[in-house]
Amino acid sequence: MRLDQYLLEKGYCKSRQKAKELITQARVYVGGKIICKPAFWIPPEGTEEVVVDVKRVFPSRAGEKLWAFLETSKLEVRGKSVLDVGSSTGGFAQALLYRGARAVTCVDVGSHQLDTALREDPRIRLFEQCDIREFQTQESFDLLVCDVSFISLSKILDFLIPLSACFILLFKPQFEVGLCAKRSKKGVVLDAEAIKKRCLEFEAEIEAKGLQLKNMQKSSLKGKAGNEEFFFYIEKH
Repeated sequence: MRLDQYLLEKGYCKSRQKAKELITQARVYVGGKIICKPAFWIPPEGTEEVVVDVKRVFPSRAGEKLWAFLETSKLEVRGKSVLDVGSSTGGFAQALLYRGARAVTCVDVGSHQLDTALREDPRIRLFEQCDIREFQTQESFDLLVCDVSFISLSKILDFLIPLSACFILLFKPQFEVGLCAKRSKKGVVLDAEAIKKRCLEFEAEIEAKGLQLKNMQKSSLKGKAGNEEFFFYIEKH
C-alpha cells in the first residue's frame, strides 16, 4: 500500500493529509532511509521498519524545507559557522542548529521576527533591519544559506559571494520569472517553461561568476501559496 495510507492505518496520524505532511517534511524513515514520496509503496507483508520522527519543531515551514534538503543531499553542517540570509522567524536557523551547526548568524531586513527561543540561544547572532547588500563583516562563514522574498537572487548574488565558499540558495520562481509569466489568482506561477528558462539563466549566472552548481533539487514542500521552489547548492571553484 501507499506510505501515506500505511501511516494512517497504523495510527501514526489521524488523516491522509497529515500523513502526506509528515512524509514531505522528511520525517518518515523506511528501512533506515528517509522517504519523501507519499506514494512510496509499502508491501502489506513488508518487514522493513517504519519510523516517524515527531520530535522536531520549527518556527516556520522553511525549517522543514531545509531539513528535507539536507537529509536527501547528505550535506553536513555539524560544527560549521553559518550565515542565514533572510532569517525571518528562524526556520532555517533552527534546522541548522538541530543538525549541529556551531553558530548561526542571522541577517534580515525586518525586525522582531526571530523566534524568542532562537533569539535567546547563545549560538545565534542576530542582525535586524539589515539588508544583506549593506551587511559588513570581516568573518568568512563555512556555509551561507539564503531564503529571501520580493527580490531576485540575481540582485544579491554579488553580495553573497565574498561571505562564504559554499551556498544553499532557495530559488523562488514567483520572485524570479517576472510579471509577464502566467499566474493563478493566488500568485502561483503556472508557466513551467518560464520557470525552466529562468532556472537555466540563473545557473549560467552562477557559472559566469566562477561558481559551480553542485546540486539543484526541488523543495519537498511548496511555498505557502503553492509555488514550487528549488534549492541550489553552490561552491566556489
